[in-house]
Amino acid sequence: MTGRMENMLRHLRRVFSRSVWLARLLRLPASEGSSTRPGLIMVQIDGLSQCQFEQAVARGEMPLLRRLIQREEYQSHAHYSGLPSTTPAVQSELFYGVKGAVPAFSFRDHESGHIVRMYEPEAAAKLEEHHTKTGNSPLLQEGSAYSDIFTGGAAESHFCPSSMGWGATLRAANPLVMLAFLFANLYSLLRAAVLLPLELGLALFDFARGLVRGQDFIKELTFIPTRIGICILLREFCVIGAKIDISRGLPIIHINLLGYDEQAHRRGPNSLFAHWTLKGIDDAVARLWRAANHAPWRDYEVWIYSDHGQIKVRPFDQVQGYPLVEAVKATFAKLNIAPENIHAESTSSVQTRRIRLLGGNTIQRLFSVLDGNGNIPYDIQPIMTALGPVAHLYMEKEIAQTEKASIAAELVQTHQVPVVIRQIAPGRFRACTATAEFQLPEDIIALFGANHPFIDALGDDLLRLCEHPDAGDFILLGWCDGVTALSFAEENGSHGGISPEETNGFALLPRDTWLPAREYSYLRPEDLHKAALHYLDRSYEGKTFSRPGDEPVPGKIT
Repeated sequence: MTGRMENMLRHLRRVFSRSVWLARLLRLPASEGSSTRPGLIMVQIDGLSQCQFEQAVARGEMPLLRRLIQREEYQSHAHYSGLPSTTPAVQSELFYGVKGAVPAFSFRDHESGHIVRMYEPEAAAKLEEHHTKTGNSPLLQEGSAYSDIFTGGAAESHFCPSSMGWGATLRAANPLVMLAFLFANLYSLLRAAVLLPLELGLALFDFARGLVRGQDFIKELTFIPTRIGICILLREFCVIGAKIDISRGLPIIHINLLGYDEQAHRRGPNSLFAHWTLKGIDDAVARLWRAANHAPWRDYEVWIYSDHGQIKVRPFDQVQGYPLVEAVKATFAKLNIAPENIHAESTSSVQTRRIRLLGGNTIQRLFSVLDGNGNIPYDIQPIMTALGPVAHLYMEKEIAQTEKASIAAELVQTHQVPVVIRQIAPGRFRACTATAEFQLPEDIIALFGANHPFIDALGDDLLRLCEHPDAGDFILLGWCDGVTALSFAEENGSHGGISPEETNGFALLPRDTWLPAREYSYLRPEDLHKAALHYLDRSYEGKTFSRPGDEPVPGKIT
């Protein structure tokens, strides 16, 4: 009787669901079938460290996530990002099982000689094409992706670098269908209409505070529309689209919510403005949770995780009084080793860049001017990339080890760069600090501290980063054990490096989730990749997972 009643309720939901009718009007294909088929909704809260997540839950800033832990049998896990601690590196491992796919968020492509940044469509598409040739099944196939760096093989992607704005189906809809779309999502649109002036008022107040504190007028002004676009519009659009996809029964849906990360870069990971965005993010997850529980075609689970954390930093140029590129120029001039005309990209962090994901020619033209990254002669070296706490310096030609040692020593001693890494032999690197030199990977504990939560994995991951074909001749880090964290970009919160705060995200999963056997107590993106494929009855590297589980005990570390 209970089963019949449940089937009847599901039928009624399908009949009266606005999302179902809207999907039909848009002529979007539905995955109809048994309502017991597994479906997965993965929500990425970009940049939220485990520490900040736990603080937000304890303070009541995320009531839905607290309820999941206290009443819905969810369990929180530490989630190690790997290196570098950036979204493209994490999503490469999560979507394709490929570790260390990039050496930083911004780097020089050894094939083209160009500086690439992973929010650029061409860079993201090229790397994703390479991933598809590895043979691993992309995680999001037959599903959808929202606001991600990569599509993950998704059949439909929205607000991603490769498909800015809405997908082609909605853009091509006729006016009557668009009217139906607006009506079906009236609550979300009214919510956005109420939140926009509120967020604008907060942004203007924050703008005034920034000016009082001596921040740059133009950059503060630019942050206002960026903040509103990322924290309100992009979030609401992603929720609307994901709810439609839930009603259609897509097997897997991935949504990346960027608001916290955007605010934390600008004001710091523990700032009031960054934590303010978590309230809206929690409400967005709650709406997806309710939609998943009433899904007509699949038995959805909702997994919430963060790709990495953030650490409070001081910009290098504020500490030293000049930017990193000037430090490199002064070093070359003093040692008479290389030309002084170093070509470097803008160091304005990733702020103002991601709002382009909303699409539209006006937005693209406006923010291509405001982000300050004009064309530079990419085919000339030396070149430096420094879009965060990891910088890569590419030399014009091969130089002797003695000269490399002199450059590293000058940068750490005179210009107070925390760590400079250089290769001394295949598979062998030397890290120079102001007080000592370390052999890598042997001295990983001495360099980064025995208390680092992921010290057992740092050696292999750092070696993989240093040996990446697109890594620089010198790799500069903004943190090591015992040093106040720096960023080489203009930001107050940062990630991409190796510190505990940057590499420590979280994963909130149902307690009975099957997890792969592993020798460590935390999760990393590859583990989530395998667990997701297992839940969806799909294979990994030729092995077929079949629910409810293989030999490991569900939810336990084996």
